[in-house]
Amino acid sequence: MDGTAATRTDTALDSTQLAFVNATERDIRLLAPAGSGKTLSLLHRCAELHHRSNGSASFLIVSFTRAARDELRARLAEPAFVSFSSRADVVTLNGWGHRRLRSLSSQPRLHISEFERATMVKTVLAPAWSAVPALEKGMKHQPFKLPRLLARLLDMLKTLGFDHEDGSLRMADDRLDVLEQLGLLSLLEESMVRLEELGVLSNRRWEPFLEVALPFFNAACVQQFATGSFSLEDQKYGAWLDQRRQVAAGKVLPPEGRITDILVDEFQDINPLDLALILKIAELNQSSLTIVGDDDQAIFEWRGAAPDFILEPERHLGRTFATYILEKNYRSPRNIVQKSARLIAHNDRRVAKTMHPVSAVDADISMYTGDTFLDSVENVLAEIRAFVQQKSPGARMALLSRKRAQLIPYQILLAREDIPFCAAEDLHLFLSDTFDRLLGALRTRTMAGLGISVPTIVDDVMALCNSVQRFPLRKVEEDAMAKHIRSIRPKSYDAAIDQLECYSGPIRGQTDDGDTAANFAIKLRKLIHAPTVRAAIEALQNLYSGFKKDYGRGVEDIFLADPPFAYLAEFSETYGADFQGFVEDLEKAKDTLVKLPGMDSDDSASEEWKKPVHLLTALRAKGREFDTVAMLDVVDGIWPLRFAKTERALEGERRLFYVAMTRAKKRLILTASRRIGDQTTMASRFLAEAALP
Repeated sequence: MDGTAATRTDTALDSTQLAFVNATERDIRLLAPAGSGKTLSLLHRCAELHHRSNGSASFLIVSFTRAARDELRARLAEPAFVSFSSRADVVTLNGWGHRRLRSLSSQPRLHISEFERATMVKTVLAPAWSAVPALEKGMKHQPFKLPRLLARLLDMLKTLGFDHEDGSLRMADDRLDVLEQLGLLSLLEESMVRLEELGVLSNRRWEPFLEVALPFFNAACVQQFATGSFSLEDQKYGAWLDQRRQVAAGKVLPPEGRITDILVDEFQDINPLDLALILKIAELNQSSLTIVGDDDQAIFEWRGAAPDFILEPERHLGRTFATYILEKNYRSPRNIVQKSARLIAHNDRRVAKTMHPVSAVDADISMYTGDTFLDSVENVLAEIRAFVQQKSPGARMALLSRKRAQLIPYQILLAREDIPFCAAEDLHLFLSDTFDRLLGALRTRTMAGLGISVPTIVDDVMALCNSVQRFPLRKVEEDAMAKHIRSIRPKSYDAAIDQLECYSGPIRGQTDDGDTAANFAIKLRKLIHAPTVRAAIEALQNLYSGFKKDYGRGVEDIFLADPPFAYLAEFSETYGADFQGFVEDLEKAKDTLVKLPGMDSDDSASEEWKKPVHLLTALRAKGREFDTVAMLDVVDGIWPLRFAKTERALEGERRLFYVAMTRAKKRLILTASRRIGDQTTMASRFLAEAALP
């Protein structure tokens, strides 16, 4: 090389960035920690390759989110990059795949929402499930729940690399082995558990699961392409099949139509289908590959991403990669860089890096420790009030949680005090069906306490009965029980419950001399006569099976994945017997939810997201920055989660903590409580590992 590139970019890039830009190797892995100038380096690399090729290079730049794609496209208009901008295609894999899908199907129909995909399963894909006896029987008994589950399973099998054009049991067994090595097998286990819950499977073993799932998957994929009915995941799946067929046919692309260089950003976030598609595009085009990302920020395993791909690219991509590492952090305060590096060094499955903070300024780091969760809430609320009162233009503060339930009290309090904030609807339990039932139960307790005769008494009592047990009553049983209660025209909830206690008809298909109805009455009275809001919530938690944690049903209702009673009960204690005030505050908080298209959206485009205070889970915070960050409940069992038992799981939790703490630009606040609900707690191990106070 003649050294022209070094002269051309010397003033813009540091030495580690220049080493990557001027690299002579064909296939490169660039490890780029947060704030290291990754985007600038990637575009300068393209400029250098364009220069070397005398303008003949053609680039496919793959971003993980639409927001990142739009930023890259905007920067291509800068003088340093405009020379090759017309030869650079900046896309998400979904976007690139959609082009191919349109060429494969004359009028592809995308089914985007869960409802649309479930409807597609019930109608368009009926030939696929009706050919599997267990699924055909399941559809008769679970006509609403099973289609949603099958739609999710269909997408997940594609995400995890299953192939309907092979479709063999051997292929499926091989995929299970690979997924086990990648730590992704649990994603299919969730579907297996749910299929057993719905009576489709007799046990939780892989053999019966594959006997049901594989024939459905193979036939459903054929039917989708025959009818042009697709989900978003099919954009990538269809594109992968198309590229594979062209490779198998020996197609040779002309030089003018070939992609010479593929650069994949956020490579730590790709899943098996993403990887397969990228490799086939590269094989068909005979492209070089540059994979860019940070293994320390791999936090999306829960949706199929595997850090193994960026950690062991030779093994998973079948190429030899030269590794370059960006070593300067241009964004974070000095002590945040140092402490986060100390934390993440405890992970064994990572590439060692040395990060040098450019900033000589330290962030202010504070720790609030209280006896109870409410002590922490009061401290953080005071910080929020002070932050908002400063009225600094453009300044933002984030409350970051590990669990959605941690944010509920803050959302209620901020809504009650009319403090401007934003919270995305996909982060919260407020929109779940189970939360609506809980809110309805509290409304019923409120009306019972007022002693007013309302026309909905019987309907309210029947709703409570459906929550006492895990699954609702059969409609014929519910109608018979309601008719029995209405026969006395009850003027109060107590009268309705007394009549319920006398019911002796069949429940769950059995007659037990009224024992079940009497049990219903006992549990309903515990709620109706609860003296305080906290007592009512504890009655719902302890006596009503419909509100208890349910691993299988948690897939379709986030409330049941981890019910928020510990936070709700303790927080509700401040309301005493003010049921009406508590219900009104819950409803007001629910009204503050912001509708966003998804985790990869550009929130800055929404006026709602320009408000000063943001409520986020740590997962959603990735890629964002805030002047002040408050990390909530930094205790063992939450950071890390209590079920993170394996070393792989603990390392994933540590990466998430690393991402959360590096969002802070000026101030980092940590909270810890010695007790949350009825559980005593211990400080998170991550605090000591990062040398945080």
